[in-house]
Amino acid sequence: MKKLLILFISFSILSCQKNSVDVSSAGEWMMEGSVNQGKKYIMGDDSDADLAMKFMDGYENMDPQTVVDLSADIVKFHPGDVAGVFDVDMTNTDFIVERQKDMDSISRNYIFIMPLKMEGTNVRFVETSFSETTYLKDGTSKSVGVYEKLYINTDNKISRVVQWHRPTN
Repeated sequence: MKKLLILFISFSILSCQKNSVDVSSAGEWMMEGSVNQGKKYIMGDDSDADLAMKFMDGYENMDPQTVVDLSADIVKFHPGDVAGVFDVDMTNTDFIVERQKDMDSISRNYIFIMPLKMEGTNVRFVETSFSETTYLKDGTSKSVGVYEKLYINTDNKISRVVQWHRPTN
C-alpha cells in the first residue's frame, strides 16, 4: 500500500509540472549555394506584421498611394497570376493603378500572418495566406487562394512580393 501511495503522489507531482519548449530558432534555409544555406528562422517582430497588413490593406482598399508609401522605390514582384519576376517602379502609383484598372473592388479573408527573420542576417519577411475575391467592372468576379511572402528592407519598406495562387473550389 505504501508503494502505491508513493507512486500516486509521484505521478501527481509529475503531472502538475508544466512542460514547455523554448523555440528560439527553427527550420532551415536549404537552397544550395546560397549565402544563407543552413541558416535557421526566428520569429519576427509584430511591427513587421503591422507594416505588411497596412500594405495589403492599401491594395485591398484600392488605395495605391498607401501601397507606394510603404514600398521601396523598386520592388521585386513575383506575381501569382503571371510567370516571371519583375522590377516594379514604386516611386509613383502607375503600376498599382494599371494592375487594378479593371477592378471594381477586392475582398480578402485572411487566414494567418506571420513575421519571420533569418538568424544572423537582416532578412525579414512576413508570410500570409488569404482568400481573395476580385470584383471586376464588367460584373464578373474571380476568387483565388493566395499565399504571399512580403520582404521588408532595412528602411522598413516592402522590397519584394512573392505570390502563389490556387483556384478556390
